[in-house]
Amino acid sequence: MGTHTISIVPVTINAPAKKVWDVLTDIDRYSEWNPFTIKARSIMKVGEPITLYIATGRGGKVMKQEFVLETIEPPSVLAWRLPKIIHSKVFNAYRVQVVAPVDDNRCTYTTSDTFEGWLAGKIFRSQHQWIQNNFLALASALKARAEQQAK
Repeated sequence: MGTHTISIVPVTINAPAKKVWDVLTDIDRYSEWNPFTIKARSIMKVGEPITLYIATGRGGKVMKQEFVLETIEPPSVLAWRLPKIIHSKVFNAYRVQVVAPVDDNRCTYTTSDTFEGWLAGKIFRSQHQWIQNNFLALASALKARAEQQAK
């Protein structure tokens, strides 16, 4: 059993943190810009579900994944976790996205996914590169969307 984390280095976005936060939390518009999570549904309250529709990159297939919102701290931290699968010692995943102001007109964005439990190593080894590539694509798309809206 172990802990495995997939993350990206912070990406600088030339837009205010509030603007980036607004884009990140406007989940009804994910289909307009987000290449990784192409659709999401939630009432955006801590403890409530969030359903993500994730592009698999395999012939247009989309994977539906249910999570629970864990943290919403505007305008800086958005996090969710997998609901318990059998038992948290089998597998648990926790995703965190952080928007950090640099100054009034710039911020950084980073994200990570931490896997824990007996299956964590196996899932990490099979999914690490795919998830990291998608995190980078997401960060790039978030940057483009927020910078365009900040003009």
